[in-house]
Amino acid sequence: MNLKRTLAVTAAVVGIGASAITPAQASTGEENQMSPEACSESQATSTFKFAIYYNSNYGGAYRNIGYSVWDFADERIGGAPQGGTQPLNFCHGGDGNGQGIKNNAASAKNKHSTYYSVVYYNSGYKGNSDWIAPGTGWSRLSQTYNENASFAWQSL
Repeated sequence: MNLKRTLAVTAAVVGIGASAITPAQASTGEENQMSPEACSESQATSTFKFAIYYNSNYGGAYRNIGYSVWDFADERIGGAPQGGTQPLNFCHGGDGNGQGIKNNAASAKNKHSTYYSVVYYNSGYKGNSDWIAPGTGWSRLSQTYNENASFAWQSL
C-alpha cells in the first residue's frame, strides 16, 4: 500500500515538473536547426507551432520554429559557440529561400493553442515586439517588419 502511494506521489511530482517546462526552456538549438519539422512542407501537420515568412501575407519562403530563438543569426546547437555563426534560414522555395531570417521576416503565424509567440526587434528577446495570440497570425508584422532578431514563447 505504501509503495503504491509513494509511486503515485512521485508520478504526480514528476508530472507537475514536466508541465512547468515551457517550450522556450526545452531547446538546445538543435531542434530548430536540425529537425525535419523546421522545413516541413506541410505546415498544417508540423509539430513546430510557429511559422515565420519572408513576405507579407504569409508569402514566399518560410520556416517552422518549435523553440525560442535568442538570435536568428546564431542559433547555436547546445548553446555553445561552434566556430562561427549558425543562422536560421528560410526554406521551401519562393522569394527568400535560403536567406537568413534575421531582419528579413514580414509575416508570422502562431499555431500554438496556449502560448503567445513574440517576435523581437533585438536579439536576446529585447526591444520592440509583435505579440501574436494563440491560433492567429500577423499578415504584416508591425513593430518588427524586416527588423526581427529573436523569438520567444510567452504566456500572459
